Amino acid sequence: MKIAMFTETFLPQVNGVVTSISSFSEELTRQGHKVEIFAPAPGDKEFNGIKVHRFRSLTFRPYPEFRAALPPVGINKHIKGKGFDIIHTHGPFALGWAGWWIAMRNKLPLVSTFHTPISDYVEYLSKDKNVISLGKKLAWLYAARYYNRCTHMITPSEVIRKLVRSNGVRVPISIIPTGIRLDDFEGMADSSYVREKFQIDGRFVFHAGRLSFEKNVDDIIRAMPLVLKKHPRLKLVIASKGPAMGQLKQLTKQLGLDKNVVFTGYVEQKDLIALYKEAELAVIASGAETQGLVITEAMACGTPVIGANALAIPEVINNQNGFLFELHKSKELAEKIIKLLSNDKLRKKLAKNARKTAERSTIEESTKKLVKLYAGLRENS
Repeated sequence: MKIAMFTETFLPQVNGVVTSISSFSEELTRQGHKVEIFAPAPGDKEFNGIKVHRFRSLTFRPYPEFRAALPPVGINKHIKGKGFDIIHTHGPFALGWAGWWIAMRNKLPLVSTFHTPISDYVEYLSKDKNVISLGKKLAWLYAARYYNRCTHMITPSEVIRKLVRSNGVRVPISIIPTGIRLDDFEGMADSSYVREKFQIDGRFVFHAGRLSFEKNVDDIIRAMPLVLKKHPRLKLVIASKGPAMGQLKQLTKQLGLDKNVVFTGYVEQKDLIALYKEAELAVIASGAETQGLVITEAMACGTPVIGANALAIPEVINNQNGFLFELHKSKELAEKIIKLLSNDKLRKKLAKNARKTAERSTIEESTKKLVKLYAGLRENS
């Protein structure tokens, strides 16, 4: 089959949506299908042999890392008569609507993956609680209007399926998480080199993922003074960047944690895996995870995870492979970190089970499910 992926965000930006699109596109290609990606400029026009069409965009000022695509002109020339079987969109904005228009005009099935509740980003536009409340309602009305025009919708978890249903989405929905490629997390003979590279000595806990406000990384930092009373030499290593980085660094300084918190910025995949492997445990405090891909990545490295009991995280973490804590409860998070750091036997048990969890969530199996969905929609179109 030939699939057109329409996305509002792609490389060089790095986030969970980009990881999902990249992983599926690569695996679809490996399984004998052809993929072309339609994304905002600027950026490379090829990704690992996959053609990337780029369209004009502007910086979205409230969230500078995001490029808002302008309505693409002449986009149908890339689709009409080119043998595409499926249009697959990854967001309800300019390129998402372009994908809908293309699908209608060429009588092709339209699939759309729901990656992130756009209502979460209303808080970037205003500090007024009434404006935020109204904005979130309007955001869901807008999202439902778009997704109800699709042939089929994909959510990465059951809790997100229920969420979109409760907010007015009526089209058929399939649950297909992204999954990981286990081979990417194996075969590293020595991961200790990252300690020298990022100047990390001793034991550390690790957070990976975009530093945006809804990720609640400040809750992890606020837990550190309590943890340090029991483990005074412990470090918190935070990888990635994002709009919240400035405030997080300021909070770190206010709490006197400059020597205990390490900000690495974005890291290469090899370094990310090495950091997971070297860490005692990983922590995720987000209240907006639709699937928690970073959790599965950590578990693939045999690293137990402590995560917030919110949205999709409890679908991955249980008492056998990590711990949950209540959202924004930094004291409870600190207690869970101390518990794992103080019990090597328990930590090793959870690490073993974490790896088993990751082995059940692979990109290969998820892509087979995706192809089966595509084929069914194509036959019925």
